[in-house]
Amino acid sequence: MNIILLQLTSLVYIVFLNVIYFSKNRLSTLENNIYKRLLVLNVFGLIIELCCFYSVANMDIVPVFNAIVTKLLLVYYFGFIMIYTYYVFIVAKNNEIEDQKKFTAFLEKVKNICWIVFIINSIIICSLKLNYYNDGNFVYSYGDAVNYLSLSLIVVMSIWLIVIFKNFKNVKRKKYLPIVVFIILAGIAGIIQKTYPQVLLTTPVETFVLFLMYFTIENPDMRMVDELIDNRKIIERASEEKAIFLFKMSQGLKEPVNNIDKEIELYKEKHFNKEEVNEIIENIDKNNKKIGYLIDEITGIDSFNTNNIIKLQKTYNIYSLLENIKTKYKNANHKDVDYKFDVMQNMPKEMYGDSIKLKQILSSLLSLSLKNTHTGFVLFDVNSFTRYDICRLVISIKDSGTKIDVKEINNILDQNLEITTNDELKIEKNDIDLALAYKMIKSLGGTMYIKDSNEKGIEITITIDQYIVVDDEIKNNSKIDNYIKERRNSKKILLVDDSEEETRKIKTILERFGYDVSISMYGQDAIDRINNKEKFDIILIDDEMSLMNGINVLYELNNLKNKSKKIVLLGKDKLSIAKHYLKDGFDNFIDKENLNQELEEKIQ
Repeated sequence: MNIILLQLTSLVYIVFLNVIYFSKNRLSTLENNIYKRLLVLNVFGLIIELCCFYSVANMDIVPVFNAIVTKLLLVYYFGFIMIYTYYVFIVAKNNEIEDQKKFTAFLEKVKNICWIVFIINSIIICSLKLNYYNDGNFVYSYGDAVNYLSLSLIVVMSIWLIVIFKNFKNVKRKKYLPIVVFIILAGIAGIIQKTYPQVLLTTPVETFVLFLMYFTIENPDMRMVDELIDNRKIIERASEEKAIFLFKMSQGLKEPVNNIDKEIELYKEKHFNKEEVNEIIENIDKNNKKIGYLIDEITGIDSFNTNNIIKLQKTYNIYSLLENIKTKYKNANHKDVDYKFDVMQNMPKEMYGDSIKLKQILSSLLSLSLKNTHTGFVLFDVNSFTRYDICRLVISIKDSGTKIDVKEINNILDQNLEITTNDELKIEKNDIDLALAYKMIKSLGGTMYIKDSNEKGIEITITIDQYIVVDDEIKNNSKIDNYIKERRNSKKILLVDDSEEETRKIKTILERFGYDVSISMYGQDAIDRINNKEKFDIILIDDEMSLMNGINVLYELNNLKNKSKKIVLLGKDKLSIAKHYLKDGFDNFIDKENLNQELEEKIQ
């Protein structure tokens, strides 16, 4: 009766464990899929074992049922062990075989061998003789079938030990703990059953091992995994947005540099009078100031000087502030004006600052742009850089409206920055022009750059550094990154392309197919990432990048002995020579004119 009580207790416990495990959706991994099968199988085994107690005790009443149930129990024992053998090889070989394709092929062979061994041994066990003992107090079965099963289990567990010791360095401690416990307890149970054949301990031992495995295999529910994946995407999106913005700024540097080169070349061509020389010098100085502004005030994130940052006790939510401005003017634009409001995501939400004045400045400047633009576009663009507890907001308002005179710009930038009584009255009435907006942004510790152009329109760029309100709930990004990296089921792709529009389009398509996509806006960045040991299954490389074309990126990656699959993105005009790219070393090519179909077919 005590023995039956042990089986019943184990049955109750394993049913309870099944309910806990299956009550939530789990991450679909090899280990979890095996664990699910073992959980269900153990319930089945305990039920059969309880049936055996009844059938052996009443074998004269239902002899056929007794023969079926006892043989089924022996087959169950061996089946459980063979499934667990598959798990042992997964754990032992997981880190030894780095190539995923080789690892998958290896496991497929192991699974096939386990199936063959199970079928053969099940046939042998069922064909061998079984004897039954029942003296009124104790009941049990014995004979050739039991002896063969015991010998088979010893051989299989010996293989486990060999595999574990052979791959000891590659096996995680928490992973092999249940395996070692299983071997030890199974050995003890075997000795006890040899002395007391009526004591059946094998299935309860399996129940205890499954209890240990619940805490040693990765068993997160899908809700937690979804949160981790969402966090990872947020982190990557923020990084990519910053990379794109920096790329825009680097492209913006080309214009004043080219202008300076033109002025120098012009000066070299002929002799000029003093007035003309002064004009050239003035143009050079103007472009030089723009370069300085772009480097120091925007991209110069290391130039943060906390002494110049005005830290107020008031806090505000930057997203709420910008959303209010967007809502206020969403219907204010003209019919023929393309009005875009683009805000970088993942900026720190809460900051210290004067939200009222900042909102007044931005609202007034946006209102002026919309007022002066009758056809064309108005673009309101917000980006940021974060360093420690400081965030640098970079806000750009660009339109194709009325052109502003250079002298007027100079007058605004050279004016007295003191806010007068008259200015305060204007601020109260929200009657803020460019000159007053410049004064106000300077009073907040920010800067404002006004770009003049030969074309229509105006571009105003504002930078302002704000202290961040630190959130108590700081997420551990490195753990998220490592977890997702370890558990990623989809291929990881690096897209190398200097076209912002094209990268967003390709990234959207690939993510819809379930791929994990990272972006590099120029070739050297991709090379640096590979050099820093980042791993990708596939690298997509656009051939027509300005700084480094696709072939040069390919050569550099090959010099680093990178083994990722490399695919070149080709325009329609180069499809006729696609075979030459394959000869140069690309694994495949993609027609950019037919992205949806090409990406689906060739990214495998």
